[in-house]
Amino acid sequence: MKALILLLTATSLFSASLHGQAVTHHVPAKAGIDAGNQAWIDGMKAGDVARIIATYAEGAVDCGLSGDCFRGRNQIEQHMKAQFASLGRAHSASVESWGSSQHGDFVYEWGQAQAAFDGGKKVVDKYLTVWQRQADGSWKILRNLVIPEK
Repeated sequence: MKALILLLTATSLFSASLHGQAVTHHVPAKAGIDAGNQAWIDGMKAGDVARIIATYAEGAVDCGLSGDCFRGRNQIEQHMKAQFASLGRAHSASVESWGSSQHGDFVYEWGQAQAAFDGGKKVVDKYLTVWQRQADGSWKILRNLVIPEK
């Protein structure tokens, strides 16, 4: 009986240590993702679509609150240009990352992004983003999904 308890305890500790390894990510991934989020903030404030689009991988997919998805950097860029034409550039913007988990060349990050525009217009989106390590070691958005409140 003592051997069984010892085996179960060791198995639990081993499983917990593996789980801990799966949810952490390397410093370069965090630095790259933080830089990508900062590029979104700076791009929103400057009205600079190119700065934001540079954070997306070639085959990226970006899905908005309505469920419409834009595939590839060209479609995403056109959509963002239309948003800036409608809302203007943001006078404030922020990204709050609530958590992330790295699995190989992918990091799954979730949080909330906000931007405020003239006339009291505001965008507050909860998101789930999949970042992918590129051949050059940089991190780019492969998939981005706005999560609805309900």
